[in-house]
Amino acid sequence: MSNTEKKSLNWGHAIIGVFILFGAFMAYFYVNMTHETIELVGDHYYEDGQKFQKKIDQRKETALLAKKVELQFNSTTKEVKLNIPNGSHDIKVNFFRPSSAAQDKSFTLKNPSDSIWTIPGEFLSKGPWKINIEWMVVDKSYLEDHRILVP
Repeated sequence: MSNTEKKSLNWGHAIIGVFILFGAFMAYFYVNMTHETIELVGDHYYEDGQKFQKKIDQRKETALLAKKVELQFNSTTKEVKLNIPNGSHDIKVNFFRPSSAAQDKSFTLKNPSDSIWTIPGEFLSKGPWKINIEWMVVDKSYLEDHRILVP
């Protein structure tokens, strides 16, 4: 054999190359995932879990109502209008952003003088939002969830 012969690649070299590429991909994946924030679990998850049955009962009571809080979202003006049933009080509206808890917003109305409540939505950024509405009629508490997509 002379030193001028070229060595060709064989299947052994290909296997080594695949292992090196796989290792590089795993290192890239690990670095990116360690910097990702996960906000699916709340800060007070145990207390929230204890209150979950109350929320289930509120939703069941809400399903039996003839007149509920009606939500209308205007995507051009980003306004949320709530049509509130008569006799309702202590209305709480929570806006949850699934991708960022820092964008969550809450509004409260103790004793509405009008049956329509308009919430300006300049804080609503593009994407999906979950709106949680809780209100009381006499001494009963009701809960309803809505989802909107801000264009």
